[in-house]
Amino acid sequence: MDAAPEIVDNRYLHPLMIGRMRLRNNLCLAPMAGFTNVAFRLIAKEVGGCGLVATEMVAALGNPGTQNESRFRILTQNVPQEKPLAMQVYGREPDLCAATAAALDRAGADLIDLNCGCPVKKAKQSGCGVALMREPAQVGAVVKAMRAAVSPKKPVTVKMRLGYDAQNRNMLDVAQAAIENGADALFVHARTGESKHGVPVDLSGVREVKELSNRLTGGRVPVIANGSMETAAAIRAAKDEAGADGYQIGRAACGDPWLFRNLIAELTGGEPYLPTYSERRALLARHFELILGLFGEERGVRVMRKYTFFYCNGLPGVRKFRDRFQRIETPPAFYSLIDDFFTHLERGGADGDVEHLNLFERGSAEHNNEHGE
Repeated sequence: MDAAPEIVDNRYLHPLMIGRMRLRNNLCLAPMAGFTNVAFRLIAKEVGGCGLVATEMVAALGNPGTQNESRFRILTQNVPQEKPLAMQVYGREPDLCAATAAALDRAGADLIDLNCGCPVKKAKQSGCGVALMREPAQVGAVVKAMRAAVSPKKPVTVKMRLGYDAQNRNMLDVAQAAIENGADALFVHARTGESKHGVPVDLSGVREVKELSNRLTGGRVPVIANGSMETAAAIRAAKDEAGADGYQIGRAACGDPWLFRNLIAELTGGEPYLPTYSERRALLARHFELILGLFGEERGVRVMRKYTFFYCNGLPGVRKFRDRFQRIETPPAFYSLIDDFFTHLERGGADGDVEHLNLFERGSAEHNNEHGE
């Protein structure tokens, strides 16, 4: 079952073909390390209605699916309600990336993506992620190997940036290598590798990639814009200035499960949805149950800390509860925290100004990962 709404006759939002796969709308959830597990994706699809969700990236290792079997299972676990589902390969060796792509195919991926955008130090040092942007021929070789390893019915795509850094802005070379070796779509982060979140995006680079796709394929290979696409204004700009075929959103969706729903509303003339506090509380509880089912109690409680933090961020009085978000140890502690927090709001704590805390801690490899940007 696809929970994403079908949208027709709209300049900005519409169905999208990627290879042989048809998305009901062109809003996509980006792969985010440490975040886009099955529980998060299911919530994003059910509440937000995006057209495509994505797993966390899966490292290309020997014997994929057998080494670190528990981690592979968690990364790739999926359910019918979230389909269609993208899974992402992180690596640089064609044979290993192909084997991993085949394992993801067997695990239930509907689309298989190559990560050429992760800017963290570890990725650069290993020649993976955004470091691949310096080697267009290598990107082409990996895409070719992945394309040969998976079902012809399943799209192979590339997540890329505008270049390794501002001095190496070679997105056209990488895009051409990807397309000529079988890529069915390009997800283009409109920044170079050294640019951080908050730096203005460069839609001119996305436009150049779109123009290249039009020349090489007649537009058959769509270009999906990424990087600060969380507002209706940003989406309109991506379409009007760059001709983007779709939009991929990462970190902004972490703190707002209703984001996709409200973007659809704003871009189709509807009204934004403002969830009640009781709805927020109920969704948090449902998310927690899904997390416990995926990770078990001990690890699940630790994983849920960040999600609790995100769901409550931006609400009045959140600073008062900051330390408690970070110290949840047991399910009873979780339920006690959300009861206290939302009771505080319902009893008048909501009268204050909204408060925003830093969602992604500085210096954290996980939090400084691509996050779909």
